[in-house]
Amino acid sequence: MASDICDLSRSELFALLAGDPRPRARLAAGEQLRAETPFRYPGRRGPVIVYLIPGPAPAGAPSEAPSPPTPGRAVRISDGGALIKSLDEQGMDLAIDIILSKTVFHAVKQQEGGGVAAGQVYLDSTTETVTPDLWRFLQLVAEIIGLRHSKYKEALIQLSRRQERAPDLIGWEDR
Repeated sequence: MASDICDLSRSELFALLAGDPRPRARLAAGEQLRAETPFRYPGRRGPVIVYLIPGPAPAGAPSEAPSPPTPGRAVRISDGGALIKSLDEQGMDLAIDIILSKTVFHAVKQQEGGGVAAGQVYLDSTTETVTPDLWRFLQLVAEIIGLRHSKYKEALIQLSRRQERAPDLIGWEDR
């Protein structure tokens, strides 16, 4: 991410999540913001950091010079690429595990405005809807982080169901 991004304090992040118009006004003016959330990635990756940057211009709109503050200005909420890297560090490589890859991309695409580009999970929003969309984005990140646990839990459930339906073919019960 660019170096001209301003860091939001924890209280400013909470104010944005509560609907305070001041951080939204900063976004409407075209400012790029970054905030460390109280959530953490498993392993060594650290805290979940969200980036709020000007979003892509709507189709057909000129995107040459920065426009003056606009109430409905496009905002892209992003993870900065840390979510997919975190999954990789946990042994969940999206390039190798097709089921996980489809699950992650399906979860992202279920969110209106959600997508994955350049290794980053994002949610497109506007300055008017950034508060509820930021909550949706944080929930999405938490759900994807939780896949690590649910994947193994699901495998154990499937194994248990198979054992209930079929006799012990290996002979483990005899040992």
